[in-house]
Amino acid sequence: MSERVKGVRDFTGREAFLRQQALETIRKAYELFDFEPIETPSFEYLSLFTNKSGPEIESQLYSFEDKKGEKLALRPEHTISKLRVVAGNKSLVFPLRAYSIGNVWRYEDTKKGRWREFIQADIDVFGSSNIMYDSEVIACIDFALKKLGIKDYKINVSNRKILTSLMENLQVEAEKIVQVLREIDKMNKVGIEEVTKRVSDLIGNEKAEKVRDYLNGKDITGLEGAKEIDYLMSDLKKTYGIEGVYFDRSLVRGQDYYDGSIFEFEFTEGELKGVVLAGGGRYDKISRNFDSDFAIVGGSIGFDVIMEVLTANYKNDFYKTFCVISVDDMDKARAVAADLRKAGIITDILLDSVSLSKGLDYCNSKKIKYAIIVGKRDLQDGVVTVRDMENKREMKFKVDHIAEEVKNMV
Repeated sequence: MSERVKGVRDFTGREAFLRQQALETIRKAYELFDFEPIETPSFEYLSLFTNKSGPEIESQLYSFEDKKGEKLALRPEHTISKLRVVAGNKSLVFPLRAYSIGNVWRYEDTKKGRWREFIQADIDVFGSSNIMYDSEVIACIDFALKKLGIKDYKINVSNRKILTSLMENLQVEAEKIVQVLREIDKMNKVGIEEVTKRVSDLIGNEKAEKVRDYLNGKDITGLEGAKEIDYLMSDLKKTYGIEGVYFDRSLVRGQDYYDGSIFEFEFTEGELKGVVLAGGGRYDKISRNFDSDFAIVGGSIGFDVIMEVLTANYKNDFYKTFCVISVDDMDKARAVAADLRKAGIITDILLDSVSLSKGLDYCNSKKIKYAIIVGKRDLQDGVVTVRDMENKREMKFKVDHIAEEVKNMV
């Protein structure tokens, strides 16, 4: 039987290679900000998730019994597993910067962009309520996206304290607050008129008009969290030089455990305009579910969304890699490839005898930016030809110093 399980995927060739490169780029970006890895098992006791979210969550999990009858579940996210680790480890030093990158599983209906197995790339700071760590998490994710070559996005920020304070001022019943916030979160999809109507059905016309005023830009001075928004937006620009940060009054984010800053990175170009590349926020109180009490701020890059964006919007980009093509001296061509690899430069080589035109077609089909053409005529002058496949130009470099000559091109 060769049929693949529903909701999962295979990756081969260039696609698989690019995924691994992207994962490594994210990992290096996180580590540059001194986030350290936390690795957790792929499966946990089912009760770890049902105790937090209720027994109904099991329908969304891949749950099973092992051979001894223990009820287990594949992790649906990294957050809860990380909290288990941090809350149960008394030797950790706070504030703790941590990241987790790996597969997670959710038993949900599949559609474009939604899979039952996918990758999350999380970062968190445990043990400090200092808002400067909120900036640090956002700046780290921004750095990672730029390293991936993604530049067409904006950062939307808000603060759950503002929304909570607004609900309290309007004396909205506690059991309806979550419902109201979920309707507010839909404004960019359904518009302010529809949101006002839906909120009115929940809490009445007079209170719904106050919500409408807030969404329309009414001054938020005096609402809890307003000063934090001002600081965050100013700090991201002043300290990290990040432009394109906006206060999105309708931003709520789906998880009810957020209780401070919240943010989303929204893609702004092409067919995937509007998709969320990454998001997160502050959730200081959730650790109490684990008999602990430490503040947390974190975020997650949606890796599979990132790959869709890279594929759809940058599919014509050439990759700064090399391919060595022998015209009539395979031994020297292999030596050139070896020199480049020793220098840490990604290098392909065509070992079968092919014509130069077929070799260049191969480079074009794989979007390899540089073809190194090794032939005896050039070698008599101690050089090789490097053809820039993207810009259709050629350069000559000394063969004995080829790695040093081309290192600035990658």
